[in-house]
Amino acid sequence: MVGSGDLERELLRLRAENARLLRLLGMTGQQARVPAAAQSGLFLEPPGVVTAASTPSEKVRFFRTLFAAREDVYAVRWENSRSGKSGWMPAIAGGWSKGASRPYLRLSDEVVAEHLSGRQHIGLYPLLPGDMCRWLAADFDGPAAMLDALAYLKAARAVGVPAVLEVSRSGVGAHASIFFSGPVSEAAARTLGMGLLREAIAVRGRMDLRTYDRLFPSQDVLPASGGIGNLIAAPLQGRSRKDGATVFLDLGTLEPHEDQWAYLSSVHRLSPAEVAKLAQRVCAVKVGGAVERLAAATSTKTRPEPSPIVTVALGAGCAVTSADLTPATLATIKHAASMSNPLFAERQRRRLSTWNVPRFLFSYEEPLDGTLVVPRGLADRVVSVVEESGRRVESPTTGWPGPSGLSSWRQRRGAIKRLRSAPLPTMSSACWWPSPERARRSWDVR
Repeated sequence: MVGSGDLERELLRLRAENARLLRLLGMTGQQARVPAAAQSGLFLEPPGVVTAASTPSEKVRFFRTLFAAREDVYAVRWENSRSGKSGWMPAIAGGWSKGASRPYLRLSDEVVAEHLSGRQHIGLYPLLPGDMCRWLAADFDGPAAMLDALAYLKAARAVGVPAVLEVSRSGVGAHASIFFSGPVSEAAARTLGMGLLREAIAVRGRMDLRTYDRLFPSQDVLPASGGIGNLIAAPLQGRSRKDGATVFLDLGTLEPHEDQWAYLSSVHRLSPAEVAKLAQRVCAVKVGGAVERLAAATSTKTRPEPSPIVTVALGAGCAVTSADLTPATLATIKHAASMSNPLFAERQRRRLSTWNVPRFLFSYEEPLDGTLVVPRGLADRVVSVVEESGRRVESPTTGWPGPSGLSSWRQRRGAIKRLRSAPLPTMSSACWWPSPERARRSWDVR
């Protein structure tokens, strides 16, 4: 048996060794302590750090810990070689058939192992019971997907959020994911993700605002009718990895990491307390009338100077050339020309499915001629935001009401605002109705 004296000597030896290592690394005891609940954590708990040399079972356990999802259901990808169509559907016992009602198949270690080996491609449902989640992913599609994703990662890095970049199955799209060390309220996670998206859109003004609907989980609450939430394609699919897809990229080279498992093991995960603090720190998404001034990007020191003069044309709508605007100005105008969707809010309040129901409604267009067209009633907001960015507004005289163009239009808009804000006269006031000619001159803002 080992005596108490031997244990004391071993303890002293280990403490001396720790002190020596701290001196070599130039670290303090505070810096070397085990991460607490309010710190970003690594995989110190089982299965611990995993590398490419780890066993398949260790990789499966690590995958299910990091990409935690509902265990009572998963999705499978289907493809029709004749029609060329493909899609996703929940895995059902006995396979899908029209009119049949069969239970969902459970997500098991064997299913994940088949996914990692490439025998099938599964989808995960990240919204957990209790409206919680363990990770948040932003999905970017289209030819500019990688640029949009990099802007999102830039916004995340600016506030200290560790995020990873994955190439989607198509090889064109991208996923940016944030991991949590414990269950986090989906509402808090989405608040954080939407705040990062708002900053990313200010960095890249041409980003589509429909990206707000591409956060996964896609809703704050699970439907009360027993819905399972939205799915997202699982990463690290064996067959796709051979083609450089569903893998995570080195942000320095935009090439896949040599050891995907070792890289993911090193990624910090935010604690629930950190998520709550960061959700309060990021800027809230404002749309419609809540947009009162220019929202500049805070994650970059670069300030583009595209054009000192911006031409605004007033026709059926208010049109401005997108290339003449800074990214932050373009993003602000887009948000001003949007509004919250009352149907989405109502369905979420009643815990109904919000599938295919957008969170925001958009009243702007970006035609092929490179302009941004917003409703005519937002012309004064466009002018004020452009001028706040330090640009001078010019307009074709014929495009604005009145013989003196923009200046006359501003005066008439100011008069209308004063008229609308003035108190109404009482019924006892004599002759309070304006003459028809005066009323026509006051309200004619064609």
